[in-house]
Amino acid sequence: MKILLIWTLICLLGLPLWEVKASTSPPETFSESIVVLDVASGQVVYDKNGLSRHMIASTTKVMTALLAYENLEMDQMVTIGPNPPYALGSSMGFLENEEIMVSDLLYALILHSANDAAEALAEAVDGTKEKFAERMTKRAHEIGATDTVFHNPSGLSDSENLENNNYTTAKDLSLIMAEVLKYDELIELGQKKSHMFPLTNIVADSNRWATNKNQMLYPNNKFYYEPIIFGKTGWTPDAGFSWTAIAEKDGRRLVVTMLEAPNQATYWQESKALLEWAFQETEVHKLYSKGQLLENTMLSNGESVPLFAKDDFYYVSGTDNPPMPVINFDGLEISQNYKAGETVHVAKVTLGQEVIGEIELVCEDNIHLIASEGEETPEGEAEESKSSIFSHPVVKVVSLLIFSIILLGSLLFLLGLVLRKRRRRVRTQKMSNKRLQYLKQLEETRRV
Repeated sequence: MKILLIWTLICLLGLPLWEVKASTSPPETFSESIVVLDVASGQVVYDKNGLSRHMIASTTKVMTALLAYENLEMDQMVTIGPNPPYALGSSMGFLENEEIMVSDLLYALILHSANDAAEALAEAVDGTKEKFAERMTKRAHEIGATDTVFHNPSGLSDSENLENNNYTTAKDLSLIMAEVLKYDELIELGQKKSHMFPLTNIVADSNRWATNKNQMLYPNNKFYYEPIIFGKTGWTPDAGFSWTAIAEKDGRRLVVTMLEAPNQATYWQESKALLEWAFQETEVHKLYSKGQLLENTMLSNGESVPLFAKDDFYYVSGTDNPPMPVINFDGLEISQNYKAGETVHVAKVTLGQEVIGEIELVCEDNIHLIASEGEETPEGEAEESKSSIFSHPVVKVVSLLIFSIILLGSLLFLLGLVLRKRRRRVRTQKMSNKRLQYLKQLEETRRV
């Protein structure tokens, strides 16, 4: 109960879940909710209200782009339906029945943040933007962004019904953004400064351009930051300013996400400062690997049981000294049966006197310590298995029939033996009587 109360207070008050032990403190920030995520490990390097839920405006389009790329072909032609041309907000001006290639719709979506492109892609995948929004939420949860819900593919806000808006957290949006790194083609698309759309079946006399709104990509811009390789802006009156981006430096990739920032200038400045701090002052250490042998424990019968790490265990620290962790196995006592792969014990990982996390220990094989009812030893499992087989109704009937046949055969065999013995006795008796009569006749003949 105390743990639940502490967790609730953390979420409500927006306190960081932990503090990175870096040699220098992170820069001061003014955006409401911020997370810096290390992509390789999935560990949060910087957290400020990272679990609080917010509307996210056009950063929604990161998920829209992800699903469009996963479910459509880049050279596939999409016929614009009657609804996308009437999408509110930012638009490329696509017309009903106009044929646009998926790759061009993605340029419009990511670079220009076009809401008509978002709706056209949604309809191309699922027929309606409502069904597509359901897919968005489901995919987010699969990624691990379980505190996220989508109601539309563009991020447009519904001021009259705030519950009917897209909500996520800085942590969740960072996880969604990290998923984009699986697709190099999307990353390359997001790095393009501008894109000219080809002429179409309807628009054949004028050129349309999409210009990337990510100012951190432009070398001559004061917000330029070379490690940035992909970014998405967002703003609505209800959601405020939002931003998420991927940065890469010396082989390390970080995602930065900011929700409810004061303005664009603030979130670009804070992004650069935080990313520089994270790249220079923090390091992610894999302390234990999934499947690593961590402990051998003894059962009451003297058997030794090896226990392994259920998952990788990471620790974010400064770059000064490599951490020297210790696993505290206090309370490890096996007093029940476990199936292979089940968690046997949760151990605490400490650095010095500080607990830095917990790691689950699993068994590789079944642990059979306590006999079930009706058995005395582990070998009894085989007997129990046999008895369970013979307890099946069909097996019982077949067994009874076989037993009856064997019994009847035995009785017939014995009856045959008795009858044959009786016939031999009768034949012997008849032969004896004939011989007596013959001898009697022979004696009478001699007397005559």
